[in-house]
Amino acid sequence: MRVVGRMAAMVVVPSVPVLVWWKYARDDRQRQFHEISTKVRVPNVQTIDDLMVEKCQPGDVILFDKRCEKCAAGPRAALACVLQKTLLCQDDGRMRAVDGGAYNHCGM
Repeated sequence: MRVVGRMAAMVVVPSVPVLVWWKYARDDRQRQFHEISTKVRVPNVQTIDDLMVEKCQPGDVILFDKRCEKCAAGPRAALACVLQKTLLCQDDGRMRAVDGGAYNHCGM
């Protein structure tokens, strides 16, 4: 019984922070979706999102800084995001892979 109890603890204890993080990320996405769907649009006034959709062409490269704590793709994706941000975007005198800001992701 002791062995079974320890094995169960080894599975349950690391799962708790992952479940809390997952719920936080899911709730944040739902809040963002609700905010966007209920947003009041003013006629003849463009937002940044509208300008991006209008001006971006296929093949354009967009640099952005991803919020790792809100990554809803899973714990491994969030860990990869944190590692990328740590390795690529440090500004402590060492060589940086990204020179103009703290952008750690790009999209096409």
